[in-house]
Amino acid sequence: MITLGVIGVVAALTMPVITENVQKNVLKNQFKKVYSTFSQGVFQAQNQLDMPIACSYWLNGGLCEEVCTEYDPVYNNCKTWQCKDGSPLSADHNGIREDCKVFEEELFNKVFKVVKFCEDNALANGCLTSEYRGTDKVKAEQNPNPENPYNPNSAFSDTNIKNNYSSWILADGTVIIKYGKYKDTSKSVPIYTVDINGHKKPNKWGYDIFTFQLKGDKGGIKKIDGLDYASEKGGKTTMQMIQDK
Repeated sequence: MITLGVIGVVAALTMPVITENVQKNVLKNQFKKVYSTFSQGVFQAQNQLDMPIACSYWLNGGLCEEVCTEYDPVYNNCKTWQCKDGSPLSADHNGIREDCKVFEEELFNKVFKVVKFCEDNALANGCLTSEYRGTDKVKAEQNPNPENPYNPNSAFSDTNIKNNYSSWILADGTVIIKYGKYKDTSKSVPIYTVDINGHKKPNKWGYDIFTFQLKGDKGGIKKIDGLDYASEKGGKTTMQMIQDK
């Protein structure tokens, strides 16, 4: 009886660890699959259009060294920038975007099998659930008493992902959230946040939610890189997941 009791205690202590490790391995394998599918889809769309697509950030960063010209004291961040030499940032400072509209039409209408599209209001229209939290909510939870509040209009903030940004649900359940609104050619940003297992839990940044950025040059899109706006406790950055795969 004593032996059985000891076995029971050991099992009770080790089962949560085993369960957590199993879940991590499942999500790791799911990440590999989705990253591969997303990457292949991007390059397939470019190949089908049969031209070097101008919808990416530069491979090696901006065209000049940036300095802040206007600081926002409320949210403790920079609002406007210019080149260090005093010249304004060029329209293509961060990359070229002229083909984003035609590229995304090809990607989401002809390459990916989309079962649901929400141009905006993703929460109300069912592309997201109430369990999703934006980057501002995640950061506020990690640091509940900051000197400056977290900007509710920041990239992938709670308001943006649920009300303003476009989202897609693919046939395999994968959820893709675009930075900004689909077909908004005035603000084309080739950055996409992906929930690798869709509405299934945990719906947490760094666990099953990761962000990808398209990078390239005048020869077209060349690379799908990781980008990190938030990572919840115990989670991994997108770049760590890419390197681990």
